[in-house]
Amino acid sequence: MASESIQETDARRSDSAGLTTSAVLRFWLPLATSWLLMATENLAVTAIVARTAEATLQLAALGIAFSLALAVESPIISLLTASNALARDRQSFRLLLRFTLGLNAAVTTAILLLGLTPLFNIVVVQLIGTPAEVAVKVRPVLWAMSLWPAAIGFRRFHQGLMIRHGYTRQIGYGTAIRLFTAVGVSLAGLAWGTLDGATVGGLALGASAIAESAYVWYVAQPAVQKIKRIAPLADGAPLTLRDLLRFYAPLALTSAITLSTTPIINSGLSRSPYPIESLAAWPVVNGQLFALRSFGFSLQEVVVALLDSPAAMKTLRRFATMVGVGSLTLLLIIAFTPLAPWWQQQVAGLSEELTVFAVAALRLAALLPVLTVVLSMLRGIVVTGKATSVIAQATMLNLFALVSVLLIGGKLSLLPGVSLAAVAITVSQLAESAWLWHGARRKKFGVLSLLKE
Repeated sequence: MASESIQETDARRSDSAGLTTSAVLRFWLPLATSWLLMATENLAVTAIVARTAEATLQLAALGIAFSLALAVESPIISLLTASNALARDRQSFRLLLRFTLGLNAAVTTAILLLGLTPLFNIVVVQLIGTPAEVAVKVRPVLWAMSLWPAAIGFRRFHQGLMIRHGYTRQIGYGTAIRLFTAVGVSLAGLAWGTLDGATVGGLALGASAIAESAYVWYVAQPAVQKIKRIAPLADGAPLTLRDLLRFYAPLALTSAITLSTTPIINSGLSRSPYPIESLAAWPVVNGQLFALRSFGFSLQEVVVALLDSPAAMKTLRRFATMVGVGSLTLLLIIAFTPLAPWWQQQVAGLSEELTVFAVAALRLAALLPVLTVVLSMLRGIVVTGKATSVIAQATMLNLFALVSVLLIGGKLSLLPGVSLAAVAITVSQLAESAWLWHGARRKKFGVLSLLKE
């Protein structure tokens, strides 16, 4: 494992040459690969479910259950950022571990309450407005995914430790295990033949998250042992729970708002023209957008780990530009060429009817890969400057813009629900980007001033 620390040393050093693009690439590539493989998992599962009986209903049910699971897991998403930024010695590690276990218990309880109690009807039927023929298929999927949020939380905590100490290559291997597990469980469940396609999809997602979490825990042990050997500095203040909460609460609020948008979007789809078709097409379109945006998602942790000087800022900005242009080009090729209908039908497994909805939505979301790069850069800069409240404010604006577009668009009935969702997400991310840029430039302290270099 010692060889992996070379990557950390090369990526973090600030010598006369400064941070180089090749160093950023070596640090970013395993993280981007992990995000891409994670996106491929969703694409693979939905492609398999799309080829089952009652595919439209099954895709719609899986999409709603997955959106609810995302909302439930939102408090634990920022554990990666927290462990990356704060786990500096054995005292802070132990505090963060206890915090992680507590959050995992809370999210597991929440998803069980949602799947096993009358809360299901309140949320799924009344609030989201899910059509009855779809709602009846959602509950078994939630049961199948009951351990999914906790597995994600445990995995992200250890991934943050690995990123902090340069063990990023193994993260990609873990996501590959997750992908193979998801595909294997999906195929085995369909071969068994007694479960709905949506339930099989939920089991596949849950099993894959558990498998990856176990692998990441194992390969993170060198990083864990390294941290445990670091004694707290005698002249430094130890990390307290109050400090942790002050850092984490804005990030958790941001994640909660961000991931709550998935059930909100489904609610908008349920109340827009062509509700069942939109609910079925959206998980596929969203999965494709997630894959195309995956190259930008990983930039936030790269910025948090590597931004320490004006020279580093220039290198990271240049690298982000290349990622944004590449992601945009790939989307344009997939959405605006004859490849679009072929991909939706032959690869994603959609019917001709659903293909029309999916292609139109993908084209309306053409700016999202670039916006993802911009947001990741700005969030990383703000997190590095410990100004996480700015992120929470920007995310609230994002939510307001999203809901506004969904409500206005639903009232006017100008677009099918899946196309309206693509427009709403684009507008909301434009609003969030503008606020983050404004908030970061107003700050006069720390690394945020590098924006003005």
